[in-house]
Amino acid sequence: MFNSKEFLLDNGIQLITICRDTQISSLHIGFKMGAMYEKKSEKGICHFIEHMLFKGTKKRDNHQINQELEERAGSYSAYTDYASTVFAITALTEELGPSIELLSDMIINSTFPKDEMERERKVILAEIKTDLDDVEQYSYKKINEAAFKNGPLRHTVIGSEKTIKGFSKEQLENYYKVHYIPNQCIISIVSPLPHEEVKKMVENHFLQWIPMKKTFADVVIERNRSTEKTSYKTNIEQSTLIYLYTFHGFSRREELALEILNYKLGESANSILFQALREEKGLSYDIYSEIDTTEAIKTLYIYTAVSEEDIEEARNAINDCIEKIKKKEICLDEKTINLMKKVLKTAVASILEDSESLGSYVLHQRIMGKRIDAFVEDMKELDYIHEDEIHEVAEKLFREPTVHMLLNRKK
Repeated sequence: MFNSKEFLLDNGIQLITICRDTQISSLHIGFKMGAMYEKKSEKGICHFIEHMLFKGTKKRDNHQINQELEERAGSYSAYTDYASTVFAITALTEELGPSIELLSDMIINSTFPKDEMERERKVILAEIKTDLDDVEQYSYKKINEAAFKNGPLRHTVIGSEKTIKGFSKEQLENYYKVHYIPNQCIISIVSPLPHEEVKKMVENHFLQWIPMKKTFADVVIERNRSTEKTSYKTNIEQSTLIYLYTFHGFSRREELALEILNYKLGESANSILFQALREEKGLSYDIYSEIDTTEAIKTLYIYTAVSEEDIEEARNAINDCIEKIKKKEICLDEKTINLMKKVLKTAVASILEDSESLGSYVLHQRIMGKRIDAFVEDMKELDYIHEDEIHEVAEKLFREPTVHMLLNRKK
């Protein structure tokens, strides 16, 4: 466990402080505001706002912000996903105070300069084109469009060319003022400092921020459609094949069993899919599966890239692996399950050992409305999961996939 304390500040900010013996402090500031909460006409606005918070405040221009971030002499990052927008700085503990002050100014006092906004619009449009050129990213985009009619995954976090070109300065500022508010904000800080000292540092820079009424767009919970689609793209050397399954309504125990299954199916370096497609048949260099347990997302993907002439054989091999798991022809014996449990426990231990990873973990637990120490119960639960449960989860999950193939467009 770790030495943590949680505070609810007067303006609604949720603050999590973790005190540990370290020279490195990690500051994460997140908002429960991401692409899943955007309306159709707003797709990409959260990501655009994230970019704009680096472009100027009432007392700093973008050059000063970038210079001061560099002067922290550590690492800094910002990102937007479907569930959140996050800003982070990890540096020596002596830089914690300046880091809190800098991020507070960016978050509370951003001015959205018109000239900077136009430059950043071009940057994001270039980012969209880059993603379209990336065969793997493009394949995920196409399968999500095939799988979902109204769910958040139908649209990318970055938005579309149409929405990005259409946003005005007023739109961005109004959305920012309504949604990026203290009572939607969670701050996690990992440092060697006492909890109360850290709380005071945060209050000194954030308490003047005035809370507002929370407003959310409805989030559509949607199962993937059972369909198959083929898309074409010019000048690609390999074709891609993706399967998509959703698992809304699974219990946490079932999700843990699914994590064990996913590790053996396609996440490990010696996975079932790796053995079947690469080692036995030599069809693919890149084959993996991945899951996302985020609320309203709940997805499992299987991805591979193969030569076009091998795509049907690859598809048959994947189908064969899935059927053998469901029929218990691929045995997940006690030794295998214990190894997978150990891997998951190692991953948790690695998070706990690293200040930056720990700060990010507790932040996202809170954003999702979960306990920051939920991993303790998860680790206990893992010990009681047995082979039959994993096969039951496989039987429940592997039904009616969305399947997408991306092929080279012949000239």
